[in-house]
Amino acid sequence: MPDLEYIFHPSSIAVVGALPDSSSFVTAKFLNSLIQFGYEGRVYPIHRRASEISGLRVYPSILDVPGHVDHVICAIRAALTPQLMRECAAKKVKVIQLFTSGFSEMGKEEGIRLEKEITEIARQGGVRVIGPNCMGIYCPSSGISFDDAFPKESGCVGFLCQSGGNSMEGVQLADAKDIRFSKVVSFGNACDLNEADFMEYFAHDPQTKIVLGYVEGTKDGRRFINALKEASEIKPVIMLKGGTTEAGIRAVASHTGALAGSNTIWSSLLCQLGIMQVYDLEELVDLTLLFQHWKPCRGKRMGIVGGSGGRSVLITDNCEKEGLTLPSLPSEVRRELRKIIPEGFDPGTSVCNPVDLATSVLDLHILPKVLEIVANYDGIDFSLIHIGVAFGLYRGTSEVLDKQIDSLIEAKRSVTKPIALILRHCGEPEAARRAFSAEKRCLAAGIPVFPSFNRASRAISKFVQYYEMRERQ
Repeated sequence: MPDLEYIFHPSSIAVVGALPDSSSFVTAKFLNSLIQFGYEGRVYPIHRRASEISGLRVYPSILDVPGHVDHVICAIRAALTPQLMRECAAKKVKVIQLFTSGFSEMGKEEGIRLEKEITEIARQGGVRVIGPNCMGIYCPSSGISFDDAFPKESGCVGFLCQSGGNSMEGVQLADAKDIRFSKVVSFGNACDLNEADFMEYFAHDPQTKIVLGYVEGTKDGRRFINALKEASEIKPVIMLKGGTTEAGIRAVASHTGALAGSNTIWSSLLCQLGIMQVYDLEELVDLTLLFQHWKPCRGKRMGIVGGSGGRSVLITDNCEKEGLTLPSLPSEVRRELRKIIPEGFDPGTSVCNPVDLATSVLDLHILPKVLEIVANYDGIDFSLIHIGVAFGLYRGTSEVLDKQIDSLIEAKRSVTKPIALILRHCGEPEAARRAFSAEKRCLAAGIPVFPSFNRASRAISKFVQYYEMRERQ
């Protein structure tokens, strides 16, 4: 395991390039975030002319700081970075994170030369480098963040991300699903510390139980493969590869200057290692949600319960396309269901699989009983419930959703198999508001929630595939 703890737990941080203007991106994202997060170490703004920024004393250079500096955040022009790197080496700084761009990602000779120059200065001076062209570190337990709106609570998910923008959006999407991170690192061009270093670290970090990665290319393919193999043998690893098309590969070259490589090779490699490959940030978060809440799943047989025949048909199609199966319910199970939903009680009901409750889905006693019967059938490995929120609002029964969620959470206590919920609100503003509130309650109770059929079926299928691969291996 690489000794990178000091990167995530520095005792002092200098921010070079912060401005007295409170609207400055650098001041807001890097300096003020440390203050808002309650970072307990010493913080030193560096500016040649200002005397105070955000209530903190300012120093004209790193060399003027009276104490030691562990970590430097650099947000000055690329042309000025060689001198800063020399000062960091003289100050015995442990690591510098370069938000600064304008290096090899530009594809120009000057930028490539400049990146090589600062890398060599850092190497000779014993300074480790994160970046350039990156957002750096988000570590809630240390009070370090590059956005003061991020959650302050720690979690069990580690995220190594070559893109600064994707690291920010990934955290925001995860926050909406109550997923919390142990550590996130945006590493950009990776002139020094790279994807292999951070994958090796996360493989052995006791705080990290699930590892997420977004990479556009790799600096050392053999070492990264070994790091992926090591990590995947210890904990779930989910990878999002940027640059899977010809146009995407060109975009990668202009973004971080990485060599993207063949998508076929990447996909085959990840499959061999038992690593789940996803294709967008939403899927990355959806699959993480299942790993966070579901126990290992040993089969792909799904039971579906909902309140619309048409929706049941669509979700069935989605699940079958993703490789999941919907076994028919045996006669004894159907008889049990008919005791709760007698024929003629509500036209349109069905006790096959999917189980269609029609408007009876609004009955607070029927839904949990049906779920228990379906989920406890030996031929079912997990259950999926779908509810259309707007439908209840149009009927003038807006309070029903809250009570439905109460009954669903109560039913979960008597169900030993995994369950998930699809909450569709069709974009209607009031329905969307209520769906969001209901989702938060379900997540707190350990029930994963998805906004659509295809996102649910896609995530569940990959979750099942993961444990099938692990069993084969």
